[in-house]
Amino acid sequence: MMSWAAIPRRLQSVPFWASGALLGLLVGGVVFPRVAASRAGAQPIAFNHAKHVSSGIDCADCHTGAQSSAHATLPDLETCMTCHAEALGNSPEEAKLRRVAAEGGSLHWSQLLRLPPDIYFSHRRHVQIARLECATCHGRMAEATSPPTRPFWAARMQQCLDCHRRSEAGTGCNDCHR
Repeated sequence: MMSWAAIPRRLQSVPFWASGALLGLLVGGVVFPRVAASRAGAQPIAFNHAKHVSSGIDCADCHTGAQSSAHATLPDLETCMTCHAEALGNSPEEAKLRRVAAEGGSLHWSQLLRLPPDIYFSHRRHVQIARLECATCHGRMAEATSPPTRPFWAARMQQCLDCHRRSEAGTGCNDCHR
């Protein structure tokens, strides 16, 4: 155990409230963000993309709008219940899904990738017109057996510009910034 005499004299004069403030900054600046980040990607169902994709389900079957509109959606409970109205197996996650439906609840998915408000990104343009595969931006999601806790890429302007240049797409400011 450390004795009072072992503490440097300049630190002995630090007021008690300052130590509390320092501890508060440590918890608020280091510990809390890590806990919040670990919960940020928490999903209501431990969705297994690989299992669904191997069953022949396409991304756009659940993420409506991915091919036909500017924004893809996260699946709602009704979309899931299209296939899971009757139990398909013994999965505890499927049981959880069916329980939420029986209770009249809803799914609250955590959106992982958020673009700045001044960025306009159209799924339809990238999927239908540019014919990009979902994996181009969403990585190996089709192989994921559990939900990701963070985006596969950090949506940086340089990455977008590099891709646009490779594919000879527009790189003018107004092409993406609104």
